[in-house]
Amino acid sequence: MDVFSLRNRIIGFSDWLLKQKQLTSKSTSTSSKVLDLRCTKDQEKRQLSSSSFIPVEYLKERSFELPARHVEFTILVSENDLDVVESLLCGSKNGRQKPWKVAHVLLDTEDFWNEASQNIGMVVVQQQQQQQHDQLDYKSSIIINNNTSGVRIWNPDPMVENVLLPLLVKAKNNDNSNNRIMTSSSSSSSNNNNSFEIWDLASGSGRDIAFLAEELYVANPNTDYKLIAIDHRYNAKETKIVNDFFDRRGIGNQTSTLKLNLSNWTTLEHAMSTNILNNHVAAIFCVRFWKLELVEAIANSQSISSGVLFGLSHFCKPTIGASWNFDHPSEKTVLERDQLFNLFQDQWDIGYNEIALDSDHGRTMIHFVARRR
Repeated sequence: MDVFSLRNRIIGFSDWLLKQKQLTSKSTSTSSKVLDLRCTKDQEKRQLSSSSFIPVEYLKERSFELPARHVEFTILVSENDLDVVESLLCGSKNGRQKPWKVAHVLLDTEDFWNEASQNIGMVVVQQQQQQQHDQLDYKSSIIINNNTSGVRIWNPDPMVENVLLPLLVKAKNNDNSNNRIMTSSSSSSSNNNNSFEIWDLASGSGRDIAFLAEELYVANPNTDYKLIAIDHRYNAKETKIVNDFFDRRGIGNQTSTLKLNLSNWTTLEHAMSTNILNNHVAAIFCVRFWKLELVEAIANSQSISSGVLFGLSHFCKPTIGASWNFDHPSEKTVLERDQLFNLFQDQWDIGYNEIALDSDHGRTMIHFVARRR
């Protein structure tokens, strides 16, 4: 018997719930997130609270919504679909793909739901979903009610989550406070433009944009945010995948995609000139994307307004003169320790410039954020 088979990880509801309570009782641990991989009809009928949902037939094309491959999670699945799910999640037979870390498998059976229903708050049925829908007003439902993917089970880049997001929230709170003071002190101060843009360069599947859109809305629901995912790979098919993802997360009105060659700043500057001139840009950032000419031009650009944030998260040598002992990425695409600091120090205030380890292979990365003077 294959010890890595998902069938060997099937667990009953009571045993699974006990393990979750044991995990949450430990100060350094959290309970395993649940991914519902049933068909839409079954999921709409009843679901586990705080679970996320991907219809099993879309699992392959939506694999970017899964947790990182080193993160444990639980799946809820029909036994009839278990073999298909195993082939998608447990890696290819040639071993070139690392499997996802499915800790437990919950089977969609009547016995399972009967057990789960005995625990208050664990099961949400269709009638309860409709009641929740009716109780939510439009603004609160933009994220909560229109989000058909459920709880976020993937993680954004740590620089985006832990450095860039707090700076954006703080900057916008300060801006709103200043606008209120100006409005109360002068009746002529009626042009309170409460909108701003964030650009993700080489945004790929758009997970960081989705994260920022959701969290910025929660922090400032009355602010008009526009988050733009920019990537040279956005053909018609890729654009639809990303836009559908944004719609499922309930952020379609706050986000957009743009296909653009990011080899140089001139192309980007020309395409976004109106936004730059109107001072709508709050932040530009790149995650695991490095074009020296592009970043040099951003650092030296005279068209970027004071206060704009630039963030970058990429592979970097831990110290000056250090070697790079990993096969991927190649050393020529890895940053030197002070490379970004030297590029940005003349015209930008360096707010964050720290080395961190990535979570899957232990490679060193730099988390860098600077603000235009």
